[in-house]
Amino acid sequence: MKGADPAAHTEKMTRLDGERHLRLVAEQMLLERPDAGFLPVDSRLVAAGAALVAVGALTPDAARAVADAYARTVQRRGPAPPPPRDPAPPAAVDAGGAAPELGRWRAVPSGRVIARPWGRLVIGHVLLTDEATVLRVTVDPASPGASPRGAAPWSPELPWTLEVSDDQGATSTAHFEGSRRIGERAWHGTFRARPPLAPDAAWISVLGERVELTGEPPAIESWAERVEAGDPARDHLWERVATRNDFHDPRAALEAAIGALAAVGALSADDPVVGDARAAAELMHPGSRPKRSLAAPDAIGMPVPWRSLLTRWDRADSPAGSVLVGKVSAPFDGVRVAVTAIDSWPEFFSIGVEVVPGLPTGLPYSALDDLRHIIWWAVDDQGNYSLAEQGSWNPGAARAQGSLGFWPGLDPRAAWVDLMPTTASARAVIRVPLPWARA
Repeated sequence: MKGADPAAHTEKMTRLDGERHLRLVAEQMLLERPDAGFLPVDSRLVAAGAALVAVGALTPDAARAVADAYARTVQRRGPAPPPPRDPAPPAAVDAGGAAPELGRWRAVPSGRVIARPWGRLVIGHVLLTDEATVLRVTVDPASPGASPRGAAPWSPELPWTLEVSDDQGATSTAHFEGSRRIGERAWHGTFRARPPLAPDAAWISVLGERVELTGEPPAIESWAERVEAGDPARDHLWERVATRNDFHDPRAALEAAIGALAAVGALSADDPVVGDARAAAELMHPGSRPKRSLAAPDAIGMPVPWRSLLTRWDRADSPAGSVLVGKVSAPFDGVRVAVTAIDSWPEFFSIGVEVVPGLPTGLPYSALDDLRHIIWWAVDDQGNYSLAEQGSWNPGAARAQGSLGFWPGLDPRAAWVDLMPTTASARAVIRVPLPWARA
């Protein structure tokens, strides 16, 4: 074909191969599934589509078209509930990549203890935003109740709701969300009030007692960094391993991504990264198989974060405690995040976060509505990495909020930890000192 651009011809062929492969995946899944089931869109199809988009072998619109056609076919086979959808695509940022603002956002340390006949309410900190007023609390009953187990019911004498007010005359009702661990008497959680009280309140009233809001959060540093681009196929494969929110078998989603990348020649099926990714996924998602440990030599060829994470995966020696963070991150890739606090347990640690716009955590798993996402990493001054899994979560296009759990837990020797929400091109770093550091 005289005068044709070989590069353009190759790109066209790759996209044809990508669409053909995704349609074959959909056809195979239709043969496997006699009816719609609970989730009409299988994560294997979404994983294959996301992988093809990541390496430029398919456009997002073409991948969505195949997934939507598959969902319609499955739904016609029998009655099924509407398919769950990923959050709507976040609002676009401006041409300069400016991140939207969180609005008023203020975290105040407290430590106030309110005693009542039923026990004690300990207020760790108060978060005041334009969205809600949140009291981080420990509810310590005067009596242990019928059973000190995590599944034990909330005792009738404990307050399920609180009326809270502020110095500016606003009043709201706060509802409790939380739990207690096996063997503990106290409940840990939050009282969340909507509509919110005034974010600039000087004090609030809780259980009829005045709680001063004069404390200042610790001085926390935050900055933004560019992320060095690597090989798109290998980067995507590790991001798929890092996505721990699949409702289906996450290892099946990984295999679908591997198959898609191999089908368009983006990655050889015998590439060493494929074996490393499978080993990591088997350790993190053992399913019905017995858990196994990954010896340090097995992780030598893996990227730096994974070598640390996988060799420490089953550690359970982290300190127990809470650290107020109260920090809004530097803007990165058109995103801002805010971190309220770190809660550390022997097996893991968790953080409370808000994200604007509301990017999902990890690659999509039920629909290809949006391919922008955040991978949440953490690393301490000892070089130990941890990876987050989404916990309770309130999604939204403009704003999302909830909790993230990081595994492995914090090293008791660590003097600080960097929380690193990461997109494809940038990340924010929030450096948090750890007061319990042990020599």
